Amino acid sequence: MSQPLRKVLILVALYLLASCNSENKKDFNQFPDRRDRIRLMQYMQEGRRLYSLHCANCHQPDGNGLARLYPPLRNSDYLKANKSKVICGIKYGQKGPITVNGIEFNQIMPPLPNLTDLEIAEIATYIYTEFADTAQIITMNDVRAILDQCASIDSLDIKK
Repeated sequence: MSQPLRKVLILVALYLLASCNSENKKDFNQFPDRRDRIRLMQYMQEGRRLYSLHCANCHQPDGNGLARLYPPLRNSDYLKANKSKVICGIKYGQKGPITVNGIEFNQIMPPLPNLTDLEIAEIATYIYTEFADTAQIITMNDVRAILDQCASIDSLDIKK
């Protein structure tokens, strides 16, 4: 490997480490495999960008939602208990009432059908790690398996 390429790779790795660790006080060291820690940091970085682009307008950048209009993601009992519904909702949207932290919300969540499985995995990894305090990698395979089952998930009104 050439010296300039090595320097670029080191700078990219340091940027990813600094950007993820400075904004997220999560303990990524719970992943003993270095590759998993790097993968989590990559998913978090891209997930943050995609969340800002597609989700933050309603759920807010800090994940606290918007009054009684849009539900919070931060410390959300719904988020923690309904991973499949959340992932299906990202792709296919959601309508009808849901209860989050004891408050009923009934706004339509528009679908994001153009997102890839990887992009949904990155968003899901970001929101679960950042807002549910469960540092975890949600993979493309996890997302694909859940999306394949969306039509059978009870009480989720989605259109494929």
